[in-house]
Amino acid sequence: MAESDGQEVKKPLTVANDETKRWRGGKGAADKMEERTTWIYSEILKGGTRRQICCAAAVRFSTSERTANSDYSRAVELLKVEQQGTRTELLNQIQALRLATVRKALAKGQLQTVAMLLKDMGAVINEAGVEQQAAAAPQLSITIDDKRAG
Repeated sequence: MAESDGQEVKKPLTVANDETKRWRGGKGAADKMEERTTWIYSEILKGGTRRQICCAAAVRFSTSERTANSDYSRAVELLKVEQQGTRTELLNQIQALRLATVRKALAKGQLQTVAMLLKDMGAVINEAGVEQQAAAAPQLSITIDDKRAG
């Protein structure tokens, strides 16, 4: 049908020219990136090489390996921040468990276990620092003089 027949030619409606055909729901780019980073983070904790994890992420999320590498870097940063924040807390929990174990071992007469745990506890608080270890360790020095020299 031509326009000369008195009828208008209508263009087909597409996503480009019809607002109602556009899908507005779903996740945005930031949400998708967060999902990929979280998945990679969990894969790091399970084990595997960087390349293995990035290739699996690229396949799973239909992204490039470059994007997967960027997501991997973000996941590693999250892991570093988390570990720095929880290190002190974990050390306190471990020390508390050692104290409880020392009490139980003493009650059962397991002196070897008590000695080992006390040594570990001392190492955590740096009881035997480098200076103390150096002072306690004897140093042996041997020199050999050449008879021909003198």
